Amino acid sequence: MYLNKYLSCLTLAVLLVSCNLDNKPGKYDNEENVAKNNKKNATETATKPARSKAPIVGERINGAATILNNPGGEPLVTLVDYIPLRCAPVKKDWYPVSVDFDITKDEFSKPLFHKGRKIKVNGVDAGVLQRDIKLPVATNGEKMWATINGYTQKKSIRNGTIIESALSSYLKQHTGRSAADMEPFIHNFKLEEETTLKPYVLYFNYESGIDDPSPLYRLALVFQGKQLIGVLHSRPIQLDGGTPRRLQRGFTVNYLNGIDKSLKEDFAVKFNKFILSVD
Repeated sequence: MYLNKYLSCLTLAVLLVSCNLDNKPGKYDNEENVAKNNKKNATETATKPARSKAPIVGERINGAATILNNPGGEPLVTLVDYIPLRCAPVKKDWYPVSVDFDITKDEFSKPLFHKGRKIKVNGVDAGVLQRDIKLPVATNGEKMWATINGYTQKKSIRNGTIIESALSSYLKQHTGRSAADMEPFIHNFKLEEETTLKPYVLYFNYESGIDDPSPLYRLALVFQGKQLIGVLHSRPIQLDGGTPRRLQRGFTVNYLNGIDKSLKEDFAVKFNKFILSVD
């Protein structure tokens, strides 16, 4: 499905986890309060949502952060501002997190890392290890990385890079609900397309994989034709108006106002059947 590519003003500008972090903008335009900084931009973004140059996958560090082995526990690594990582659902103001950093061939063979080692993420300086630690390593044939799993405080994650918060803000700022209206958001968070549930099309991302090695959907925009009819989600999300309905396997769909009752029922039946068939 090809959506219209248009519009040039600034909104939701964010960076892809795998991109060069040197492209980090001076202002984090995906943040909820960016419009307050410039009245002209606020007026423009209210009517002209735009694609960022590079999408984002996962969350970003807010200022600086320490990853601990347990909530309130011992430090594993300190990270600098805007470093990408994955977050599982928050638990009592702590996020379970996972971050990958670049390693050498020798480290891939002997994955014991020492306190004080400076780490890089996608070639960019990212922080320093705070203890000697043995870590799982992996490769895709092109690069090698080690993975640190731990916990960080809720305040250490940029709110504008959390997809649920970003979507809530986007829907408040932009009134359009067509596929073209939502295309910048789809692009900016690199949502994938699912067409199994015809006549519905889902644009979705997966859960972090921290809690489950076979993650399901985290959030999905549900379209019928070229119109958004609802938001499917596994984590809490604040959406104005709409009608929530619980589905199988812990999912909820928030239907937009004015959606026909028969359409709501049809999607719920199809999705429940589909998600129960997924391993």
